[in-house]
Amino acid sequence: MSRIDRSQFQQALRNGVNLNDAATVAKLTRAGVNVAELKAKADVNGDGWIRGGPELDKLFKHVDDFDRNGSSASFTNAGRAGQAFQALVSAAGGVAPTSGPREPRFAQQILAAASDRVAKEGPRYAFSEAPTSPLTTLSGNRRPGETRPSWLKNNNKCNQFVGDALTQAGVKAPTWAMRDGTLHYASAEKWPTFTNLFDRITDPSQIRPGDVIVRDYPGSGESTAHVEIITGTSPFSSVGAHRDGAYEQNTSDWLAGGRYDARKRAFEVNGNDVYVLRPKVAL
Repeated sequence: MSRIDRSQFQQALRNGVNLNDAATVAKLTRAGVNVAELKAKADVNGDGWIRGGPELDKLFKHVDDFDRNGSSASFTNAGRAGQAFQALVSAAGGVAPTSGPREPRFAQQILAAASDRVAKEGPRYAFSEAPTSPLTTLSGNRRPGETRPSWLKNNNKCNQFVGDALTQAGVKAPTWAMRDGTLHYASAEKWPTFTNLFDRITDPSQIRPGDVIVRDYPGSGESTAHVEIITGTSPFSSVGAHRDGAYEQNTSDWLAGGRYDARKRAFEVNGNDVYVLRPKVAL
């Protein structure tokens, strides 16, 4: 397997890594793994074990820091990152994944583009600000990548951020044509209706980083839906635009406690409809 995502990482190390065990420490040391660094970065409660979602997530980030695949949601199972992962699996008595579901076609491009836009334009996606956009036909975008269209100020921009990330990744995002022929990204609540651009993911086990997630609140119109890009599944994390800018967070699992509604092909979560969409059309 060329890439390991958070879910696969946590599954392989689900029994934890016992740094109190001399044999485990010896195996890791022989493989060139800095055990003191592991303890400092991932043993949150100081008990000598790295186990459970939060600690394994910190361990995943530590291993991913060795990687250069451009994504915070996965690392290449080779080089220094792969060596560290394989040593951890061996020392902990886990089983490394050897096969699995195919990675979504555009996942890595989307994740890399989203990360890049956060790094370069994150604060400009705040409610009161205006970011640049790679969408050449966006209204008022006279110099794509330089112009900050004034109409974007004082507007929610979750759809703008995800649309810009997809566009930058070379993937088609939902748009509406204005009277003058320029485009706006479709409002978040309408994204699930663009079945020509997205496959609908209805099985939670098939959700992958790079998928788009939409939370549709009751009612319609401004501020009745929110859209982000999934960056991790175990634990859940996503990146999107908020009132104070665009950034990644893992404060809550959007599907927690949800029930799948076959009629809507969505998950009913606390009175909201949650859709998971997989982009499928290149620009």
